Amino acid sequence: MRGFRRFFGVLVLVVLLLGTGVTGVESQAPVQPEGVSPRASEATGTSGPGRVLAAQVSLFHCRDLEAVEGRIRDLAAAGFNTLIVRVFHNEGDRFYGFATPRSTSGVYFKTDYAPVVDDVLGPVCRLAHAHGLRVFAWMTSRYANYGFENANGLRAFLYDFDKEAIVPAKGFNLFREEVVARLEGLYRDLARYPIDGVLLQDDLILRHNEGFSPEARQLYLQDHGYSPEPWLLYGGPMRRVDGKTLPSTYTERFWEWSRWKNRRILVLAARLMSAAREVKPALRFAVNLYYESVLDPEKAMAWYSQSLEQARYYPFDYFSIMSYHRQMQEELDVSLEEVLGLIPHLARKAVAMAGDRTRVLMKIQVVDWDEARSLPQTETETILKSLADNPDLHIALVPYQPDVPVEPLMELLKRPRSL
Repeated sequence: MRGFRRFFGVLVLVVLLLGTGVTGVESQAPVQPEGVSPRASEATGTSGPGRVLAAQVSLFHCRDLEAVEGRIRDLAAAGFNTLIVRVFHNEGDRFYGFATPRSTSGVYFKTDYAPVVDDVLGPVCRLAHAHGLRVFAWMTSRYANYGFENANGLRAFLYDFDKEAIVPAKGFNLFREEVVARLEGLYRDLARYPIDGVLLQDDLILRHNEGFSPEARQLYLQDHGYSPEPWLLYGGPMRRVDGKTLPSTYTERFWEWSRWKNRRILVLAARLMSAAREVKPALRFAVNLYYESVLDPEKAMAWYSQSLEQARYYPFDYFSIMSYHRQMQEELDVSLEEVLGLIPHLARKAVAMAGDRTRVLMKIQVVDWDEARSLPQTETETILKSLADNPDLHIALVPYQPDVPVEPLMELLKRPRSL
């Protein structure tokens, strides 16, 4: 998918320069689904906990809880007020060094709906709250299929362009009620912990060739009067891009299909939030969104069935924009200077699309993904300075690791802010 994104990346800049509208993306606001809980601030009648300054943690790089507390103490002293901590574990991931793993995949909290690797969330919440940090649990949804992916009817389906056939795919079949009920139970159990919020991982998407389960096709047939057969959705001869086979064009029916998938995903997200808020009404939710959802909504709808313009009408408290500049630089094929200049534009446009300046959380990349080392401090400083004209933006540094120079970076964000 990264090669596919890079292939079209230059079109993002063209759209920005020309200021053209998009044709494939619906602009009409959806009707709020019945029975959906409101946003946390609406439910409690509060204006929110103030500006979020977060460190997102994939690993603490600690052997015991005493060392974890030291890391948390350092983050609090630097000026962070929120800890985003990973509570899922995919097979092949690195375990928390202070955990006692009992499963090769699963979650780090107690539940009957997934394998439990270890109950890490409980002690981390206790330590974070002791040092004045809020805790957001970073959790998967579609890929929370640990141990269940081969169960009959629970797997997702995609259209394989090479095989010209619909085949099983990674992750849960989101159109099966048994799957949704399992996820609701999982999120209720997560909400029983003393967490302050949840960050929904970026797996709550369906790519341009995904979503072809029997249940999805039947539901779509009921809604539209025809089944979403691949030959109706993709046009022109197939082509090879970075080793992938892709269609040359998308038909009008493809866009109908993508918008329908987007609505179904948003309703599912609303159900998960509602289930969690049955346990804890004040629980806040952030959802990871790809930068294309802001810079090129048409491509985001095609690639991921994702739309910030539609998500704004659902009870998310924060839209977590994955503005990872080094990744954007590679995929958009631009210089470092150009991509650094693009970040403040991305933030301004995200605020405009969200319709509320207090709902946007900008995630800033501070580590080189490939080399697992902190990026030059000057890059992060440039980005944070460029965002200073919007003091209501929530900020998360991603991912935190011990070699990231958090103290001087946080000094740029410690000036008094208004909300």
